[in-house]
Amino acid sequence: MNGRRNISAFSVLMLLTLLALPGRAFAASMIVAVQPFLAQGTSFHLGATVGDIVSTSLAGNRDITLVERARLTEVARQQRLAMSGVVETATAAKAGKLVGARYFILGAVSRFGALLVATARLVDVESGRVLASFERTSKQGEDETTLVSRNLASDILAFISGDAPAPGDPTSDYKYYLYEALGYYNLGEYRKSLPFWEKMTQLSPRNGLLRFIVAGLHFQTRRYSDALLAAQQAVTWEPSFAEAHLLVGKAYFLLGDNHKATPPLDKALELDPRLVEAIFLKGSAFKNRKRVEEAADYFLEAIQIDKTYIPAYLALGQLLLENGAADEASGILLSGLQQQPNNGNLRFLLGAAQIMRGNLQGAKEQLSALKTIDAALAKKLEDLLPKQ
Repeated sequence: MNGRRNISAFSVLMLLTLLALPGRAFAASMIVAVQPFLAQGTSFHLGATVGDIVSTSLAGNRDITLVERARLTEVARQQRLAMSGVVETATAAKAGKLVGARYFILGAVSRFGALLVATARLVDVESGRVLASFERTSKQGEDETTLVSRNLASDILAFISGDAPAPGDPTSDYKYYLYEALGYYNLGEYRKSLPFWEKMTQLSPRNGLLRFIVAGLHFQTRRYSDALLAAQQAVTWEPSFAEAHLLVGKAYFLLGDNHKATPPLDKALELDPRLVEAIFLKGSAFKNRKRVEEAADYFLEAIQIDKTYIPAYLALGQLLLENGAADEASGILLSGLQQQPNNGNLRFLLGAAQIMRGNLQGAKEQLSALKTIDAALAKKLEDLLPKQ
């Protein structure tokens, strides 16, 4: 009897010990809320996709229970919480408490050319602090969305399960600022976004991808000298990244130096021969240098590589018109309209080409279509028509 009592007491003690240990199967499920990932307006689907994959990956762990998105939305609506756009950490913590979550995950994803960047911020609901920030990138764009999302979820899971070391001061990690940086960028608030990117470059000065993004932001705000400097720094730390060389060439081109634009564009094409914007910019630089045949060849090559690249149709069409080749211009512009029928610039140039060819009926047809697309361009085309 005494032996049985001792065994029974020992068993109870072991059970209580196991129940107290974190991360065991006996532990209570960890409740996590995931806010839909913020993405650019035209790429809303990308944010939804990344958010869904992260949520699904986390839900696959038996120790995690996700808050239903409908419930989260309803609580935010009832409490009038600002849960759209860039969400404040304090707001996320408040929403998390209302739905009984231990952690709240905020996220954002953006594309910068071929570069895909996704971030997640882990908020401790009880304290309202940011525990950690995570980042995953790909130079293959949306082709690797699934991989980027799953890796991001794995990083989050490793942290909350204790398999990854906790950082010291989260604010000393450049990734801490990535959520606001991407968020404001996605909202088109580039000037508001820029200080967060600059803070990150201070914390990670040899990060070429950050410099590449900063260069892109300077292009958005037309600060081309700053864009050139940032792009050159990006090339220093990411010499094999074709799009970084592209931005150096693009900056020189927009600063009016067509000669200096060519070598970095050549380097970009050496690294990625199908980089359409680099091909297009080489054509534009040759056009500015009055080298018409070479410019036309590059514009045509850009179209052959990417038949949806409208700037090349416009540039080649205009170049042909300027050199009296109205028939050839008409063919190119018609091909462009097959890709984008409501492009006002294509229709305007095609109308002008028809006038040069003496096809006034064809010009009037473009004018009629243009009136429903762009009234200002329609007026310009109408002024070109012979007065009757």
